[in-house]
Formats: sequence, C-alpha cells, structure tokens
Amino acid sequence: RTEAIPALTPSVPNLPGFIDGGGTGAGDTDIGENDTPLGELPEGGENGENGEDGEETDITDGETPLASGLNLTDRVAYLAGYEDGTVRPSNQITRAEVATVFFRLMTGVNASSVSPFTDVLTGQWFNEAVSTAAAAGILRGYGDGSFRPGNNITRAEFAAIAARFLGMEMGPAASFTDVAGHWAEQEIGLVTAAGWMGGYEDGTFRPDQTITRAEVAIVINRMLGRDIADRAADTRIWSDNPETAWFFQDIQEATNGVLN
Repeated sequence: RTEAIPALTPSVPNLPGFIDGGGTGAGDTDIGENDTPLGELPEGGENGENGEDGEETDITDGETPLASGLNLTDRVAYLAGYEDGTVRPSNQITRAEVATVFFRLMTGVNASSVSPFTDVLTGQWFNEAVSTAAAAGILRGYGDGSFRPGNNITRAEFAAIAARFLGMEMGPAASFTDVAGHWAEQEIGLVTAAGWMGGYEDGTFRPDQTITRAEVAIVINRMLGRDIADRAADTRIWSDNPETAWFFQDIQEATNGVLN
C-alpha cells in the first residue's frame, strides 16, 4: 500500500472486449485510444483454481452480480494517479499492481507479509498485497514458484482473479472461438456470464492479450456496482482523462474516494 498505482477515465458501449465499456493498467506501453495492447500469456500462469469458499453468487439473466469479499459499502479509491497529474488509462497494468488494487478492496481477510512466491520478498512495495491475496486464495503463481509481479497481466489472468470473487466453481461455458481448452476457459465463462467482461465482434475473447488500466477500472466498477454517473464530489482530476474519453467516468470513479 506504499506505492501509488496509476489510474483511469468514461465508458462507451461496445468497447472491444467489454460489455458497454472498458478497465485499469500501469505499464509503460502507450496504447491507441481504440486499441487494446497485445501480450503473450506466460506459460503456466494463473491456474484457474477458485479461491477461498465464500457466499455463492447466483448469475441471473439480465442482472449484473456484485463481487463477494470486496468492499461494496465504502467509496474506496482503488487506483492512484501519477505525480505529473496523469493517470495513464491506456497503459498496461502489472500483476503486482492488480494485486494491490484488489488488496485495497478486500474485506474479511487478515493482512499477511509471508509470501509463498520466490520473487515476492520482504520489503517490496507489493509484498503485503500479493501475500494477503495469495493467502486468501485469490492469487496464484507459476509452477516454478514465482509470481512474476512485473509482468503485464493478461485478460485471461484478470478474468481468473475476478471470477474468484463470484464464489462459484461452475458456470455457463464460454462461447468464444478462441478459449476452448484454454486454462482459464471456465473463469472466462463465469465473468462474461456475470456481465463483467465480454468478447469482441469477431467472436473472440483474446485471452492472452494484455489489459489496460482503463479496462480494469471498468470491470472493477461493475464488480462493485459503482454509480459512475455522479461526478459532483470528485476531488481528483487528471490531465489525460478528459470528459470526452470513453473511460472518463470509470477512471474518475476508480481514483476518487478514500485511497488506502
């Protein structure tokens, strides 16, 4: 919780890869306004196992379920901007940064600094976030014992993490043309059925493509059931999050409120 994480901006219907909108990120790669960055999924990544048992969330047609185990009551700012006044919504986001985002929102867990991963060490800014989320069963590492915190997270990896907050092991099968046999096929089916993420017009999900900060913000706002329309109370604004941007409202919602 010691280092700030870059933040985001509004949503637009039919954004590629999402239902009616986009999410968050934090790498150094600049991405065009209408692009989603591509990236290789490290072999043996998130293994798709569900996390700790919690209240099971029913997915009902026409309804967007809320996440179990996240703070749905308080307005927590889960993304932070940069010292130069930017939030860099089109940048990618790393696995460590995603861990920190969810750590800020998780409830009912005991903070831990005991890492099960060989590359998450005492004193690193993301240690507590990664260790706590791993202990709660939300994060998984790789077969070699690493977590690879600096890797930009993929859509499949993010879907797997998000799905664990549904508290469900089974759900509708994903109907995309490129996820059959993928390690995250089940989780992709869960998050798309929940209305948190979506596919592309060509019928693909592109699971190994990386996700941006703006896209992450949109997904998490859906998970939390946040009202993104009312911006009257905003105290933080960003030079690269103009009101005309498709992600404007979602970035504002992600970055305003109490930043833990």
